[in-house]
Amino acid sequence: MAIQQIPVPYRTGYDVGLGADLLSGSPMATAVTGAVTGVDRAQGATVNFTVSRIHTTSDLEQSLGIDVDASYGCAAFGAGVSNRFSFAQSSKVQSSSLFMTVTVTVELEFLQIDVPTLTSDAAALVDRPDLFESRYGNVFVRGLQRGGMFVGVLRVDTRSSEDTEHISDDLQGSYGLFSAEAKLNFNSVLKKYQSEVFVQMYHEGGPTDLKITDPTDPLQLLDNANAFLQSFTTSPDAVAKPYYVTLAPIGIALGPPPLNAVDIQHAQDVLMYCAHRRSTLLDDLNLMEFIGDHTSRYDFPAGVTPADIRAAGAGFQADLDLIAQAASAAVNSPADATMPAEYAKARGIVYPQGVLPTVMPVPKPVAADDLVPVPQWDTVDYVQNGGTITTGAGNVYVPSASQAGFTVRYVYADCPGSREPGDMTGVVGDVQPNPAPPGSTLTVTVWN
Repeated sequence: MAIQQIPVPYRTGYDVGLGADLLSGSPMATAVTGAVTGVDRAQGATVNFTVSRIHTTSDLEQSLGIDVDASYGCAAFGAGVSNRFSFAQSSKVQSSSLFMTVTVTVELEFLQIDVPTLTSDAAALVDRPDLFESRYGNVFVRGLQRGGMFVGVLRVDTRSSEDTEHISDDLQGSYGLFSAEAKLNFNSVLKKYQSEVFVQMYHEGGPTDLKITDPTDPLQLLDNANAFLQSFTTSPDAVAKPYYVTLAPIGIALGPPPLNAVDIQHAQDVLMYCAHRRSTLLDDLNLMEFIGDHTSRYDFPAGVTPADIRAAGAGFQADLDLIAQAASAAVNSPADATMPAEYAKARGIVYPQGVLPTVMPVPKPVAADDLVPVPQWDTVDYVQNGGTITTGAGNVYVPSASQAGFTVRYVYADCPGSREPGDMTGVVGDVQPNPAPPGSTLTVTVWN
C-alpha cells in the first residue's frame, strides 16, 4: 500500500526536501535534494475572492484550508496549523446566528522538486529502514505554494430566522472586487435589522498592519481584504509567504518503503473520523454556550432549564477532550489506533457524554410592540425619498412615535433592471413586509 501525496498547510520548520512524519507532520532531517523549479511558462498568480454563508465549523475550516478531506492526517491535528484551528474555534459557529465569510486567497507560482534524489546521508541508510524512518520520516516536502490567505468572519445575531435569511440574501449578492455596492450592502445590515454584528479576521501573508479597531464594523473586513489584495498587486514577493506544501512519499526518491503502511492508513482513518466529529461537536458546544449566554432571548419548554443547557455543553466539551486524546494516541502509536468509542471503552470512560435536549429552547418572537405599521402611499418618487423612509419625511407618514428608519428596495414590475433616477417614479402596487421591525428593508413593487 503506497502513501499518497497530499497538500497540507505550511508549518514552521518545513522546507523543500525536508523529511517529515506523515501522521504528526513533524519536520525531520533533510532527506531529498534536487532542483526546485516552477511550472514552465506558468508564472502567473491565482486569485480567489468569495463572500459566502457558512453553517458549520466544518464550512469555516474549509475556508481556512484545514478541512479533513483536503488535508487529513498531520493537518487534521498537527501543531503546525494550530493558529487556524484556534481561529475556527474562537469564531464559535452555531446555528442560532448568521455567519458569513469574506475569503481571499492568492497563489503565486508553485515550486517543487521535479526529480527528487536522496541526499548522500539518507541514501546510506536505505538498507536500514527502521533507522531511516526515525531520522527522515516517511514523506518529504516536495512542493511549496507561496502566496497568502485572508479569512474574515461576520457574525450577525438576528432576532428571527426570517431576518437571518433576508440578511444572507443581501450579503451574498453582487460584490465584484469590493465595490461601493458591497460596502453599502454591509453597512445596510446594521441599519435594516436590530441585530448585533461582530467581525474578526485571520490572514497569512499580506501587510503586517491589518487590524480591526471596531469589532462591530463589517466594513473593516472589506477594507482589510482590499488592502490584502492590493499588497499582492504592488509587491507580491515581499508580502507572500509559504502557506501550503505537498508531502510526497519518500519512495519516489528511491527511499525505503514505510515500515507500517497499513498501520499508517488505519491511523489516518482514525484521524479523519476524529476531525469530522470534532467539527460537529464544536457546533453543538457553541450553540449550548450561545443559548446559555443569552437565556433572555429564548423560550424554554417545560422540562428544559438553563442548567440542562450548561450540562449538555459540559458533555460536549468532555467528548472533545476524549477525541483529542484518541487522535493523539493514533499519531503516537499508529498500530494501536482506535476510534473514540473503542478508545473510551478500553479506559472505562463514558462516551458520548454530550446530548442535545430532546426539545430545544426556541428564540422568542419579535414583540408586537416592536413592529411598525408600514406607511401607505399611492405614488413614490425615488429622487424625493432617496431610497429611505423616515418618520414624517416628504409625502410618507409612519404612524409611530419611533424613528423607523426603513430602507426601501424598489422592484419595477413593468421594467426590471436599472433605470435612471429621474425615471424612478410610479404607482405603488405592494409593500412587504407589513408590519415590519424598525430598520428593516421594505420591498416596494412599483408600476410605471
